[in-house]
Amino acid sequence: MFLKKMLYNMVQNRRKRAFKKCGDNVRISSGCTLQGNIECGNNITIGHGNYFVSTQATLYIHDYCVFGPNVTIYTGDHPTNAVGKHISEITDADKVALGGKYDADVTIEAGCWIGTRAVILKGVTIGKGSVIGAGAVVTKDVPPYSVYVGVPERKCFSRFTEQEIEEHERILKERNITIQ
Repeated sequence: MFLKKMLYNMVQNRRKRAFKKCGDNVRISSGCTLQGNIECGNNITIGHGNYFVSTQATLYIHDYCVFGPNVTIYTGDHPTNAVGKHISEITDADKVALGGKYDADVTIEAGCWIGTRAVILKGVTIGKGSVIGAGAVVTKDVPPYSVYVGVPERKCFSRFTEQEIEEHERILKERNITIQ
């Protein structure tokens, strides 16, 4: 049992090295690709086969987030308006010359649950306490405590009423859990 736990901790520590910053109690399942500028809070669970690629922008994952298997997050994309070049030939200098912003931070606020095979694209903020349904493609910001599903994403309903949000946050505060 001791050796099994020691091996588990060694593997977890090796996986956490992929992060620019990594908090406590972060569990990363096997088969994940974690590249670039990723900052991770505390009490995070990252499911099997997740693919987080942060280009020049940063991926921020706040406390108490859960990612199902095979979630994909990209903080960048490619210009499609470079005349005379294939997309695979475009350099960072070309992106600047084309005048577009092709990289933008992605923020997953505290207490979110991101479902299996969800895709989150550049520049998106997922508001605290939100749920992104399995297979959703998120291209724009999601308000706090919302449930979004579909392709493209659409709001299904709010998780809580305004009164329930106040009560929820009050209880978390009493438990000394910070909400960002």
